[in-house]
Amino acid sequence: MLCRRLTRAPVALLIFLCVLSPGLGQSIGITPLADVPDSPLWTSDYVASQHRCLEAETKTRLLHKAATREADATPAMAFYDVGFYDLVLDLDPHTQTLCGTTTLTARVLADSLDAVDLHLRANMAVTGAMSGGTAASSRRAGDVLTVVLDRTYRLAETLQVAVSYSGNPAGEFFGWDVYGGEPLIWSLSEPYGARDWWACKDLNTDKPDSVALHVTVPENLIVASNGLLDDTTVPGPGLKTYHWTERYPIATYLVSLAIHPYEVFTYGYYPAGGGCMPVVSYVVPDQWANAQTGFLVTVDVLEAFAADFGEYPFVKEKFGHAHVPYVGMEHQTLTSIYHDYYNEWLIVHELAHQWFGNMVTCDDFHHVWLNEGLATWCEARWKEVTQGEAAYHEEMAGTRWLGNGTVYVEDPSTLWGIFDVNLSYHKGSWVVHMLRHLMGDAVFFPALRTYLDTYRFGTVTTEQFQAVMEAESGLDLDAFFQQWIYGEGCPWYEYSWNATEVPGGETRLGLRIEQTQLETEVFTMPLDVRVTTTEGVETFVLQNDRALQWYTLYVDGVVLNVEIDPDNWVLCEKEDVWVVEVPPSATVNVHLVGGVPNPFNPVTDIVFVLGREAEVTLAVYDVAGRWVTTLAAGTYPDGEHKVRWNGTHATGRAQASGTYFARLGALGQHQVKSLTLVR
Repeated sequence: MLCRRLTRAPVALLIFLCVLSPGLGQSIGITPLADVPDSPLWTSDYVASQHRCLEAETKTRLLHKAATREADATPAMAFYDVGFYDLVLDLDPHTQTLCGTTTLTARVLADSLDAVDLHLRANMAVTGAMSGGTAASSRRAGDVLTVVLDRTYRLAETLQVAVSYSGNPAGEFFGWDVYGGEPLIWSLSEPYGARDWWACKDLNTDKPDSVALHVTVPENLIVASNGLLDDTTVPGPGLKTYHWTERYPIATYLVSLAIHPYEVFTYGYYPAGGGCMPVVSYVVPDQWANAQTGFLVTVDVLEAFAADFGEYPFVKEKFGHAHVPYVGMEHQTLTSIYHDYYNEWLIVHELAHQWFGNMVTCDDFHHVWLNEGLATWCEARWKEVTQGEAAYHEEMAGTRWLGNGTVYVEDPSTLWGIFDVNLSYHKGSWVVHMLRHLMGDAVFFPALRTYLDTYRFGTVTTEQFQAVMEAESGLDLDAFFQQWIYGEGCPWYEYSWNATEVPGGETRLGLRIEQTQLETEVFTMPLDVRVTTTEGVETFVLQNDRALQWYTLYVDGVVLNVEIDPDNWVLCEKEDVWVVEVPPSATVNVHLVGGVPNPFNPVTDIVFVLGREAEVTLAVYDVAGRWVTTLAAGTYPDGEHKVRWNGTHATGRAQASGTYFARLGALGQHQVKSLTLVR
């Protein structure tokens, strides 16, 4: 195909689009895009902030319909490895009937094999089966079709099975739509929908090396699909067959069809290695001008991501877009995209998937963050490349998610499990963001390339991704991945500081950091600490791995301000809760921090800080001012101290729920903090 704009061909407009409400967590509903604020190219701030929710909720809606299906492999599916699928499909949009034959070539992985299990939706009728060129028997159990082989095959032998079927696959993963009297036929198979319209081993772990699609439709329609268009033929009057071949390995959920009397135009992408790759768009006619403007950014994104991650993975074929009646899906070499939704960030997101999701695919949907989190982070990376570092951090700030739930999808058949926009997309992108800072750019970007090269055209788990990052960085990242992928929540930091001039002209800075999150474990993270003094700005990196830690730093000049994680590299909440300023002449420094935790049941540690050695009394009183117990009476050195109070057993009796007061006396000062005991 030449890398130039092609001649326009007649095409009709799509009939409608409905997408789910952008309010994640609400009950599922339908919101027409007509209700979104108008914009000729859909570049409003509203739309720019909604594309991930729209994509995630579209995919979630599909999963909801598939949730009761068996998504896992049968034991027998582990006994063979598919090398090639040949799909012959005859589509009649008038009767909404699909007649197909899938022929698969596979290598035997077991000592012996006499039957092959495939996925095929139960309402697609099997009209025949063959094995080794002869008729074969078959049986069905739900969505699983078992074909009995013509003989027993041995380890490493090659087998060939063909299954013919027919029916109407219409549903959430395959659609027959019409606009202006012309058909619009589409597929969206993620996560478990390929089996709805073709017989296959519908598992990410078994990518075929290639797939051929021979699709016959009425002659006025154009078929857009994966890979390269090898030929078109005329099988009979009024019909046309499109012969597409995807010559790179591909997950079954990425095999796609988009069929309509499209108009087509092409841009050229010039890889670093030379030549010209077509960037092809299949568009509806009244979007001809908008599409050329809206899709123009595609070549620039290709160049930027090729520089970061290595050459576009499918450079010997193409990239492009096909108009469909849903928001977006990263089909290999040809993104499906709504006809009036030219959102730059959606284009960036789906194009990033060609590296993260298509070339390297999550092993199963437990690990979908390796697709969606990395693609979401790539949106911020694109903003950094085009607008600078501040824009990158602004984009990351827009994806902060501080709630509970694991990034690892514990149950990939649940409604919100796989495509939870806050976890798989947003928090997943923050895992990448934090890892970048932890490793440093000089290591992180080459490590991403190593990851992609190591699992090129294969599948991967979180543990495999972690292993590459560890090998490239020399870091032990087990705690990082355990807390951010398999754990819940995030750290909530409260910090405080005081500064004292010491002999030699330096200033001693005492920094106290407390993790106050209640429902999750203590996080282990390095924290940037920026100290601003009259002499300038200095940044320290402190390892934080306890609920309460005290650090001593030495700086030049008078301390003006202290910030932890000032550039927002950690997914957290943080608050500067108090500052005790210590003038050079001061000799007294007493601070009662209070109970940790507070409220508590039944034990809390009462924390206080002394600037120098002092006689201390620490007692607890109830809300009526009555003495309850004395916790400390004696001499304490300078520094931070903790004294434990067990509210269950004080003065021989259990204390009731309510408010109490800790009273600290030292160096002629008295300070009081309230404590709340909750039963």
